[in-house]
Amino acid sequence: MANFPSKLKDRAVKRAINTLKKDKRVEAINLSAIANELDVSLEDLQTYYSSIEDIFLKAQKRDWDSLHRYWDKQIKKAKTPGDYKNAFEAFFERFVDSLSDDADLMLEMSCYLPACIKYRERNRKKVRKKFLSLIKRGWPGKDDKVLERQTELITIIFYGFVDHVVHIKKIERLKLLRDFRNMINLQLQDRKFF
Repeated sequence: MANFPSKLKDRAVKRAINTLKKDKRVEAINLSAIANELDVSLEDLQTYYSSIEDIFLKAQKRDWDSLHRYWDKQIKKAKTPGDYKNAFEAFFERFVDSLSDDADLMLEMSCYLPACIKYRERNRKKVRKKFLSLIKRGWPGKDDKVLERQTELITIIFYGFVDHVVHIKKIERLKLLRDFRNMINLQLQDRKFF
Protein backbone atom coordinates (compact mmCIF):
# COMPACT_ATOMS: atom_id res chain seq x y z
CA MET A 1 0.00 0.00 0.00
CA ALA A 2 3.02 2.33 0.39
CA ASN A 3 3.25 2.70 -3.40
CA PHE A 4 -0.47 3.45 -3.76
CA PRO A 5 -0.11 7.27 -3.82
CA SER A 6 2.59 7.04 -6.50
CA LYS A 7 0.51 4.65 -8.58
CA LEU A 8 -2.58 6.83 -8.21
CA LYS A 9 -0.64 9.88 -9.37
CA ASP A 10 0.71 8.01 -12.41
CA ARG A 11 -2.71 6.60 -13.26
CA ALA A 12 -4.26 10.07 -13.01
CA VAL A 13 -1.68 11.48 -15.43
CA LYS A 14 -2.28 8.61 -17.87
CA ARG A 15 -6.04 9.06 -17.64
CA ALA A 16 -5.73 12.81 -18.28
CA ILE A 17 -3.52 12.12 -21.32
CA ASN A 18 -5.89 9.47 -22.67
CA THR A 19 -8.83 11.84 -22.34
CA LEU A 20 -6.82 14.55 -24.08
CA LYS A 21 -6.00 12.14 -26.92
CA LYS A 22 -9.68 11.32 -27.41
CA ASP A 23 -11.21 14.77 -27.08
CA LYS A 24 -8.28 16.93 -28.20
CA ARG A 25 -9.30 19.59 -25.68
CA VAL A 26 -7.96 20.12 -22.20
CA GLU A 27 -11.37 21.52 -21.22
CA ALA A 28 -12.83 18.04 -21.71
CA ILE A 29 -10.80 16.71 -18.80
CA ASN A 30 -12.04 17.06 -15.24
CA LEU A 31 -10.96 15.67 -11.90
CA SER A 32 -14.35 14.15 -11.10
CA ALA A 33 -14.37 12.08 -14.29
CA ILE A 34 -10.77 10.95 -13.68
CA ALA A 35 -11.63 9.94 -10.10
CA ASN A 36 -14.64 7.95 -11.34
CA GLU A 37 -12.62 6.21 -14.04
CA LEU A 38 -9.90 5.32 -11.52
CA ASP A 39 -12.50 4.16 -9.00
CA VAL A 40 -11.26 6.50 -6.26
CA SER A 41 -13.01 9.33 -4.49
CA LEU A 42 -12.58 12.87 -5.72
CA GLU A 43 -11.19 13.75 -2.30
CA ASP A 44 -8.48 11.09 -2.64
CA LEU A 45 -7.48 12.47 -6.02
CA GLN A 46 -7.54 16.04 -4.72
CA THR A 47 -5.02 15.01 -2.09
CA TYR A 48 -2.48 15.07 -4.93
CA TYR A 49 -3.96 17.32 -7.58
CA SER A 50 -5.99 20.50 -7.23
CA SER A 51 -6.86 20.80 -10.93
CA ILE A 52 -6.17 19.40 -14.37
CA GLU A 53 -3.49 22.05 -14.80
CA ASP A 54 -1.91 20.77 -11.58
CA ILE A 55 -1.78 17.22 -13.00
CA PHE A 56 0.21 18.35 -16.03
CA LEU A 57 2.38 20.75 -14.02
CA LYS A 58 3.39 18.10 -11.50
CA ALA A 59 4.08 15.56 -14.25
CA GLN A 60 6.26 18.13 -16.03
CA LYS A 61 8.11 18.94 -12.80
CA ARG A 62 8.61 15.27 -11.98
CA ASP A 63 10.16 14.56 -15.38
CA TRP A 64 12.48 17.57 -15.27
CA ASP A 65 13.44 17.02 -11.62
CA SER A 66 14.49 13.47 -12.45
CA LEU A 67 16.50 14.72 -15.40
CA HIS A 68 18.19 17.44 -13.33
CA ARG A 69 19.10 14.97 -10.56
CA TYR A 70 20.76 12.70 -13.12
CA TRP A 71 22.53 15.64 -14.75
CA ASP A 72 23.72 17.05 -11.41
CA LYS A 73 25.30 13.69 -10.56
CA GLN A 74 27.17 13.73 -13.87
CA ILE A 75 28.34 17.30 -13.29
CA LYS A 76 29.42 16.55 -9.72
CA LYS A 77 31.63 13.65 -10.90
CA ALA A 78 33.30 15.78 -13.60
CA LYS A 79 36.90 16.90 -13.03
CA THR A 80 38.41 17.50 -16.48
CA PRO A 81 37.19 19.31 -19.62
CA GLY A 82 36.46 15.90 -21.15
CA ASP A 83 34.34 14.97 -18.14
CA TYR A 84 32.36 18.20 -18.47
CA LYS A 85 31.83 17.54 -22.18
CA ASN A 86 30.56 14.08 -21.29
CA ALA A 87 28.19 15.54 -18.69
CA PHE A 88 26.95 17.98 -21.33
CA GLU A 89 26.26 15.16 -23.79
CA ALA A 90 24.82 12.88 -21.11
CA PHE A 91 22.06 15.42 -20.56
CA PHE A 92 20.92 15.20 -24.18
CA GLU A 93 21.07 11.41 -24.19
CA ARG A 94 19.13 11.12 -20.96
CA PHE A 95 16.59 13.68 -22.16
CA VAL A 96 15.84 11.77 -25.36
CA ASP A 97 15.94 8.42 -23.57
CA SER A 98 13.41 9.57 -20.96
CA LEU A 99 10.83 10.89 -23.44
CA SER A 100 7.57 8.99 -23.21
CA ASP A 101 5.32 8.03 -26.09
CA ASP A 102 3.08 10.91 -24.98
CA ALA A 103 5.88 13.49 -24.87
CA ASP A 104 4.23 15.50 -27.64
CA LEU A 105 1.05 16.01 -25.60
CA MET A 106 3.05 16.82 -22.47
CA LEU A 107 4.99 19.45 -24.42
CA GLU A 108 1.80 20.93 -25.82
CA MET A 109 0.40 21.26 -22.29
CA SER A 110 3.66 22.85 -21.09
CA CYS A 111 3.20 25.49 -23.79
CA TYR A 112 -0.54 25.97 -23.20
CA LEU A 113 -1.40 25.87 -19.50
CA PRO A 114 -0.35 29.05 -17.63
CA ALA A 115 1.31 27.34 -14.65
CA CYS A 116 3.17 25.00 -16.99
CA ILE A 117 4.37 27.91 -19.12
CA LYS A 118 5.77 29.66 -16.04
CA TYR A 119 7.52 26.48 -14.92
CA ARG A 120 8.91 25.89 -18.41
CA GLU A 121 10.45 29.39 -18.43
CA ARG A 122 12.01 28.92 -14.97
CA ASN A 123 13.36 25.55 -16.05
CA ARG A 124 14.74 27.03 -19.25
CA LYS A 125 16.79 29.48 -17.16
CA LYS A 126 18.05 26.61 -15.02
CA VAL A 127 19.06 24.61 -18.11
CA ARG A 128 20.75 27.67 -19.63
CA LYS A 129 22.75 28.24 -16.44
CA LYS A 130 24.00 24.64 -16.52
CA PHE A 131 24.83 24.93 -20.22
CA LEU A 132 26.90 28.05 -19.47
CA SER A 133 28.83 26.31 -16.71
CA LEU A 134 29.45 23.17 -18.76
CA ILE A 135 30.53 25.05 -21.88
CA LYS A 136 32.91 27.15 -19.81
CA ARG A 137 34.48 24.07 -18.21
CA GLY A 138 34.25 21.65 -21.13
CA TRP A 139 35.53 24.03 -23.79
CA PRO A 140 37.84 26.35 -21.79
CA GLY A 141 39.54 29.45 -23.12
CA LYS A 142 36.53 31.33 -24.46
CA ASP A 143 36.05 34.98 -23.62
CA ASP A 144 32.85 35.98 -21.84
CA LYS A 145 31.09 37.35 -24.93
CA VAL A 146 31.70 34.16 -26.91
CA LEU A 147 30.62 32.07 -23.94
CA GLU A 148 27.37 34.03 -23.55
CA ARG A 149 26.53 33.92 -27.25
CA GLN A 150 27.26 30.22 -27.56
CA THR A 151 25.24 29.45 -24.45
CA GLU A 152 22.28 31.41 -25.77
CA LEU A 153 22.54 29.72 -29.15
CA ILE A 154 22.78 26.23 -27.66
CA THR A 155 19.78 26.95 -25.44
CA ILE A 156 17.71 28.12 -28.41
CA ILE A 157 18.80 25.14 -30.49
CA PHE A 158 18.04 22.72 -27.67
CA TYR A 159 14.50 23.99 -27.19
CA GLY A 160 13.93 23.83 -30.94
CA PHE A 161 15.24 20.27 -30.85
CA VAL A 162 12.80 19.49 -28.00
CA ASP A 163 9.87 20.90 -29.97
CA HIS A 164 10.76 18.65 -32.89
CA VAL A 165 11.98 15.44 -31.28
CA VAL A 166 8.82 14.82 -29.23
CA HIS A 167 6.82 14.48 -32.45
CA ILE A 168 8.89 11.72 -34.03
CA LYS A 169 9.19 7.98 -33.36
CA LYS A 170 11.63 6.76 -30.73
CA ILE A 171 14.03 5.17 -33.22
CA GLU A 172 14.14 8.40 -35.22
CA ARG A 173 14.80 10.37 -32.02
CA LEU A 174 18.06 8.49 -31.52
CA LYS A 175 19.19 9.14 -35.09
CA LEU A 176 18.39 12.83 -34.76
CA LEU A 177 20.19 12.96 -31.41
CA ARG A 178 23.45 11.80 -33.03
CA ASP A 179 23.23 14.57 -35.63
CA PHE A 180 22.24 17.11 -32.98
CA ARG A 181 25.22 16.21 -30.77
CA ASN A 182 27.63 16.45 -33.72
CA MET A 183 26.27 19.87 -34.64
CA ILE A 184 26.57 21.12 -31.03
CA ASN A 185 30.14 19.83 -30.73
CA LEU A 186 31.19 21.53 -33.95
CA GLN A 187 29.64 24.77 -32.75
CA LEU A 188 31.35 24.63 -29.37
CA GLN A 189 34.79 23.91 -30.83
CA ASP A 190 34.78 27.42 -32.30
CA ARG A 191 36.61 29.60 -29.76
CA LYS A 192 36.07 32.92 -31.52
CA PHE A 193 32.50 32.42 -32.72
CA PHE A 194 32.37 35.03 -35.48
